[in-house]
Amino acid sequence: MKKLRSQKAETLVETLMAILVVVLVMLFLSTAVSTASKVNAKVRKTDVALTYKNAVKDSEKTLTIKDNNSATKVIHVQVDEYTSKNGYTYYRESKEQGAGT
Repeated sequence: MKKLRSQKAETLVETLMAILVVVLVMLFLSTAVSTASKVNAKVRKTDVALTYKNAVKDSEKTLTIKDNNSATKVIHVQVDEYTSKNGYTYYRESKEQGAGT
């Protein structure tokens, strides 16, 4: 008796091994993306912290905030202007003034 077996078909073992390879590749890629995302977030936080650390106080200014719904509601806040060495400008509420007037 001859065995009924096609030479062109894949065996169950070959199919399972192909699925295993695909799953392992997806696992490694997802781990790499997750790790890269965490490292990127840490670098971004460090960069901002270093930028603020090197900032120098330039002057005091008044920030005006207007309410679009009310023509009469306007808030003035005293802020300190800081400029870092790389040219970024930051504004921070003055400690002497407190909240808006």
